[in-house]
Amino acid sequence: MKMKNRILSICFVAVTAISMSSCNKFLDKDPLGQITEDEYFNSETNANAAVIGAYRSMMNSYSWGQSTLIVPEFSAVHVRHSAVYPEYETIAAHEIQAINPWTANMWQALYATINAANNVIEEVPNMDASMISDEKKKVLVGEAKFIRALNYFFLVRAFERIPLKLTATKEGDDLNTPQAKKEDTYTQIVKDLTDAIAALPKENPYSGDESRGRASHWGAKALLAKVYLYQASFTNDYKKAADLSNEVINSGGFSLVSDYSTIWTTQNTNEAIFELQFDDQATNPLASVANDNASVLFFAKDSTVLDLYEEADKRKDFSIKKGSNNNYFMGKFPNFSPASQNVTVIRLAELYLIHAEAKARVDNSVSQAAYNSLKMVQDRAGVTKPIGSFGNLANFITAVQEEKERELMFEGETWFDFVRTKLALKKYKSLSKAEYMIYPIPTAQISLGGGLTQNPGY
Repeated sequence: MKMKNRILSICFVAVTAISMSSCNKFLDKDPLGQITEDEYFNSETNANAAVIGAYRSMMNSYSWGQSTLIVPEFSAVHVRHSAVYPEYETIAAHEIQAINPWTANMWQALYATINAANNVIEEVPNMDASMISDEKKKVLVGEAKFIRALNYFFLVRAFERIPLKLTATKEGDDLNTPQAKKEDTYTQIVKDLTDAIAALPKENPYSGDESRGRASHWGAKALLAKVYLYQASFTNDYKKAADLSNEVINSGGFSLVSDYSTIWTTQNTNEAIFELQFDDQATNPLASVANDNASVLFFAKDSTVLDLYEEADKRKDFSIKKGSNNNYFMGKFPNFSPASQNVTVIRLAELYLIHAEAKARVDNSVSQAAYNSLKMVQDRAGVTKPIGSFGNLANFITAVQEEKERELMFEGETWFDFVRTKLALKKYKSLSKAEYMIYPIPTAQISLGGGLTQNPGY
């Protein structure tokens, strides 16, 4: 049974925070009302609640509760909406406009979370020793840096040139923050995750849902391995991604589950590295509208998504469900009544696929080590290809990305992964220009007068 949640709000950011109860429940939710930061960062309990509030802010429909998954899945042409609305159709057609409400709301929601993390990073180190131990300060700040890195990682992949805000926004502050080069944003993400790795203990101090639902030492390493893979698209340094993903794989803390479906039917499995925790009270906005019932809004695209899988692929029948009126549905949201479905942000199978590609690039060949990591994922799916079938390195890298598409279907990864290698230009006939692989800066943000300029092509 998922743990219950307690909500409170911090007045300087549009984000809810959740307090820990005396029996140490994760995300326990009773309203506590508005308080200022001076009143708030005055005990370990409240500092901990501020960190949980940052996690909680990621659970709304404009953030990881829906938009950060479904918008990239529209771009990957994996999903459709129940109605033909331009704001969805233009994403799928790779003709997204700067006034699109989904990207605008997503931008605001992710920056709200970043601001919540910035508050923790800024305020917790200044707390008096009588309130909280230095060790606990390190852990809470490490968690906040993981959260900030995760949200900046999404933003830089989606919009590329984004404001890099590293201090908390206070009432009356000048909101002008110049757009950073993507290289600088990646440098900051790497720094945040490196700091988080140093701050978070190797032995996870949390248990139960908290052990998978809060940032951890190995979770930060797993995310950093993924960041290194993306960063290598312009640095060409794949060794960092290969080494770090291999370290996570061999850490002993995670293992592939034998039955693929149980990742979602049971949740927080041994394969989970970081899952955003939903429950019967804090429900998942996407799961509630993604199944075969009267409230459905989001469908799997059609049989073309099913056709990405071989008939023998064990993931096929679970990932895409044939339902009423010849519709197809996303199978990875089975817990929808109530919608208690977790969001799998990063899991071990993805680390195997990161290692497979990065190691092959480092070895400049379809090496046995690279192939073995791909084979781990394919073996579970029941569709293992022999090492000699790939022919050359380029074919192998494409095969790994296509395997990642099947493995991570509806998890919000495929579009960004194909953009990373420019494979998107080959995959999507409607994608006419490389500029359209990056989303436009929302018009509403430019209109605020903070000096933002539009991305090329829009």
